[in-house]
Amino acid sequence: MHILAVDDDPIILDLLTHFIEDMPEHTVTTALSVTDALGLMVKPEQPFDCFLLDIVMPGTDGIELCKILRGTDRYRTTPILMLTAMADKGHIDSAFAAGASDYITKPFELNSLKGRLSLVEQIAREQREPTSQTYATQALLGMSPDDLADEMTIDLHQPLPIYDVEGVIENSAMENYVTQLSRKSLCGSVVMAFTIRHIADLHACLSPYDFTCVVTDVSEAIADCLLPTHRLVSYAGNGTFVCVVEGAAQIDMERLVDHINLYINAMELSASDGTALNIRVCAGRPARLIWRKGDSAIDALHQAHISAEEAADRLTRDMGSIWTVSHSVA
Repeated sequence: MHILAVDDDPIILDLLTHFIEDMPEHTVTTALSVTDALGLMVKPEQPFDCFLLDIVMPGTDGIELCKILRGTDRYRTTPILMLTAMADKGHIDSAFAAGASDYITKPFELNSLKGRLSLVEQIAREQREPTSQTYATQALLGMSPDDLADEMTIDLHQPLPIYDVEGVIENSAMENYVTQLSRKSLCGSVVMAFTIRHIADLHACLSPYDFTCVVTDVSEAIADCLLPTHRLVSYAGNGTFVCVVEGAAQIDMERLVDHINLYINAMELSASDGTALNIRVCAGRPARLIWRKGDSAIDALHQAHISAEEAADRLTRDMGSIWTVSHSVA
């Protein structure tokens, strides 16, 4: 990978340079400020495959640079690792909300950084594969519905990247976010999940473009309805959105689901051919993240995911039973 490291501390940059130069599969370019970094990125012949960003720097900080990168087509999905001394929850929240892929606090262990770089290299390589969800989504959103390639497909069960929706991050970043909180004993948040009902039917009847649009619109509805609390939302695949919400221990889930469904209804969603879409979600059981560490925190995300899908299946069975009974009586 070609890595750009941005930090106002030349000692840190020298350390990173010597470390990365010992890894023959990587090269590194350094910048002492966001201004210098932006100057390097305008060179079309020198794209970067990964970014290492400090947060606190004179002028524009690393979080703002992260937002700038995510606002460009070239670096919309490029791995961004925050490498910073800021270990408080506020900075962690802001970094992931801006689009960070992972978060490493100083002082850091070189072996740990090497492991993180290996992981993001694998992610970056997979995203460039024509069969990947990221590749397909970027292609779909760059085409008009009439120009879509017939062979372009979206896997129902795989996470789908969602772009340009505030509060919505990639699924792998969500796992890193929760892991980071658990390492810092800052897990006072609640994890919950929502599933689009009859998602398999929608996936079967909608074009890949329309399906991507539905997932994006529903993610926006969920993120907006969770305001004003701090929230991060990710699409985990199979019509399910996993959310981490701060200070939501007493939330009324039934009322929240009604609010989301009313919001979606007001969006008047339709397919490309004008067919109206009746999109509704249901929710699983929320769970507190407090006291959960490492893999246990990740398990909370998976449990919320499963709970929401079970709720959708249960609701479908219940509605089917009502339909059967009503017709038997008739």
